Amino acid sequence: MPMRKHELGLLIEYLKEAAHNKAVVNLSAKVTSLTTDIICLMEFGKKYGDEDFDERGFKAVIQEGMQFAAAPNLGDFIPAIAWLDLQGFTRKMKRVHKVYDEFLEKIINEHLVARGGKKTRDFVDVMLDLIDSQQTEYQIDRSAIKAIMLVCQFFYFYFF
Repeated sequence: MPMRKHELGLLIEYLKEAAHNKAVVNLSAKVTSLTTDIICLMEFGKKYGDEDFDERGFKAVIQEGMQFAAAPNLGDFIPAIAWLDLQGFTRKMKRVHKVYDEFLEKIINEHLVARGGKKTRDFVDVMLDLIDSQQTEYQIDRSAIKAIMLVCQFFYFYFF
């Protein structure tokens, strides 16, 4: 809760400053940014900006991935023509997958390096603890952690 209060406080201070300067503010963009920052802090332990992700930017790649997940693919409706990739989905999805995979690997590696010196634990830390744990009958590995992180990202960005 303190993290959310802090982030909301930053937004309120920004809005106060903008009002004082009589500046125009894109409130939708600011609320989206607030949501993104809170999600990143909860899941990854720190905020990630556009410069940390890809030349297109963090939010742009997330939105592109969400569009692929929601867009109708002719190959899904007519399996016989799926190999033709008429809409170019396969090619585009592979490009987005590569960007996501590199980003999620970077996050996991950062958490592994900082493992002993962190004061607070986040979602990735908990998932990494499950890799060597005998507490569960399921085998958790890096690819499973990346998949869960990706699903969390889509869930949060889709519903919030």
